[in-house]
Amino acid sequence: MKTIVIANQKGGSGKSTATVHLAVAAEQAGDGPVIISDTDPQGSTVDWFNQRKRAGLETPRYSALALSELKTRIGALSAAGASYLFIDTAPSVGAVNAELFAMADLILIPLNPTPTDLRALVKGLPVIKQSGKPFSFVLARVRANLRNNEGTAAALEALGLVLPTRMHERVIYAESFAHGKTAFEVDPKGVAAHELSRLWENTKARITESQKTRKPERQHEQATAN
Repeated sequence: MKTIVIANQKGGSGKSTATVHLAVAAEQAGDGPVIISDTDPQGSTVDWFNQRKRAGLETPRYSALALSELKTRIGALSAAGASYLFIDTAPSVGAVNAELFAMADLILIPLNPTPTDLRALVKGLPVIKQSGKPFSFVLARVRANLRNNEGTAAALEALGLVLPTRMHERVIYAESFAHGKTAFEVDPKGVAAHELSRLWENTKARITESQKTRKPERQHEQATAN
C-alpha cells in the first residue's frame, strides 16, 4: 500500500478537495481499493465521506487514524489489501504532521498561486524536507491567465517538483464536495474529471520515480552499514 499525505501550512489551500477528488480518481482508474483518512480537527474530509455514504456511494472507504497507533493501523490497512491511503491533515506542518510524514510514500502539497501561499510555504517546507520523504507541489484553485500562475510555478520548481497538471478554480469542485460527491459523479466526461485523471497519473508517476531514486540510496546505506 502506498500512503499519500496531503499537507499545507495554510488553510484554504484545497487540501480536502484534492484529497477526495484524487482518491476517487484513483478508484476510477482501477487503482483501488482506496482508503481516505482525516487528521484535521475541522473534519472536512470525514464530513464529505459521511455525506457520500448517505448518498449510497461506497468508495473510497474511510478509516480513522490515531497518532498513537499510526504505524500499526497503516500496516493493518495494507495487510487488508488496500492499495492507496490518502491522509488529509491539519493546516500545520508541525510536530503532529511530522509523524504522518514519516509514514508517507509521497507528501502532496496543494498550493494556490499567490504570494500569501508562498510565504506560508516558507515556514512549513523545512519540516517537510526534514522528513526525508518525496514531496510534490500541486497548483490548486488556479484561475486562467493570471501572471501569478507561471511565476509561482517557476518559484516552486526551484524548491522541488511541481506536478504538471493543475487543479483550476471550478465551481464543480466546491458544489460536488458539499454533497459527498466529486466531478466524476457530476460530470464524468467533463473537463474537471479529465483534469483529475491526468493529475492522478502525475501522482502515480511521481511515486514510481521516487521509489527508483530511493532504492539505490537504501542499497548504499545498507552496504555502508555492513
